[in-house]
Amino acid sequence: MNCMFSEELSHKTSSNQVSMKGMVGDLRCLGRQDSFVLHETLANLVRCFDTDSSCFAVVIWDNHGEPCAVVSRDTLAYELTRPFARELFKEKPVEIFLQEFETPFLMISCTDTIDKAVASALARPSRYRYEPVFVQGENTWFLLETHDLLAQQCEVLSASIDEVNSQRQKLIAAKLESERLHEQLVAASRDAGRAEVATGVLHNVGNVLNSVNASAALINRTMQESKLDNLGKALTMIREHENDLGTFMTSDKKGQRLPGYMIKLGEVLVAERMTVIEELRLMERSIDHIRQIVQMQQTYARSTCILEPVHPEDIMEDALRVNFISFDKHNVEVQREFQEIGLVSLDKHKVLQILINLISNAKNACKQQSLNERCIVARTRSFQIDGIQKVRFQIADNGIGIKPENLTKIFASGFTTRKEGHGFGLHSSANVAREMGGILSGVSDGPGLGAVFTLDIPYQKKQSS
Repeated sequence: MNCMFSEELSHKTSSNQVSMKGMVGDLRCLGRQDSFVLHETLANLVRCFDTDSSCFAVVIWDNHGEPCAVVSRDTLAYELTRPFARELFKEKPVEIFLQEFETPFLMISCTDTIDKAVASALARPSRYRYEPVFVQGENTWFLLETHDLLAQQCEVLSASIDEVNSQRQKLIAAKLESERLHEQLVAASRDAGRAEVATGVLHNVGNVLNSVNASAALINRTMQESKLDNLGKALTMIREHENDLGTFMTSDKKGQRLPGYMIKLGEVLVAERMTVIEELRLMERSIDHIRQIVQMQQTYARSTCILEPVHPEDIMEDALRVNFISFDKHNVEVQREFQEIGLVSLDKHKVLQILINLISNAKNACKQQSLNERCIVARTRSFQIDGIQKVRFQIADNGIGIKPENLTKIFASGFTTRKEGHGFGLHSSANVAREMGGILSGVSDGPGLGAVFTLDIPYQKKQSS
């Protein structure tokens, strides 16, 4: 006889998008020397189950060596209890029996996801919903009980809970690290006694911390509204009925709704997990920038540049990303006009420090406009002057503009026209630009006509290896 059945599913995973191949553990097959085919008698099929109590189903093969039916122990016993069924079919070929009592045959691929496999199994008629399914691989096949498949999906969702909780702990650690770095920065600036440098650094750290706090708030809101508690209730219900899971799933109204509910719940948890991971990634980049600013403050007196190969458009994107939450909050449209420049050697974090400040100022300038007219344009391009290659970063806005008499004052220490401003951002940015051999400039056609700030930095083209 040709019988196939699965061992306990032992492989756990942290994603419900894993394939059947990655889900299934070791399999055991009772060889194929005596394949069970359609023309053998029903008596031989019954004997297959009688001689092996662990065999829960048998695959029937046609004359071409292709699987054509799956007969489970429960289905066979049910059909043979019908009046005169055993007497009518006992000595006849299995083919006759299958024609009279045909059971839907479900074949799925070994590479299908758990979600897809569960959905396909549960989509069958209610009477056959928990019949074994035939799983086809490249060089192997096996039968899988639907209950084992549902149990594995529970394990996957449980692993998702563990991963979300892990991400929550990382969030807490990231917030503590951010606070520690902020305190370290304040202490270092006081100890150094370099007030101008410290205030400039703190100004830029504050800009980055706004993004960190926004990400932390979003993650906190996501976790507070999480459906993890509902999953816990569902798992508790399954554990309470683990001894009669089949009956519970087929007869109890709550049990019948549970598989579909868990599929939808799994999709929600995956979406929550991706949201948390994306926000943590943004927080990690922001915190790394804070760390770089701290290092710059500690070595500021040496006025050295740390050059590394970068794409100018990537730096501009990072600066825009730091201010992304503010753009959304204040309904500011961002347009990009990037020239393909390639790799150039720049001090990435000093450039990023300046761009974050310019973008934040542009956003504040736009807030005076009506909601549907607020716009910022970010540009990058390269040019050559007197034989020197330079990269240009430009931030333009359609905000409140600058009075002509203030254009000569905007880079002075402490000068500001905003009530909540302190006048250190542009002054510090201009100093950092000069350290890199560049220049920061600003122009405006007057009040209400917006402004354009331009950062030009000399560079050497990074040769591709």
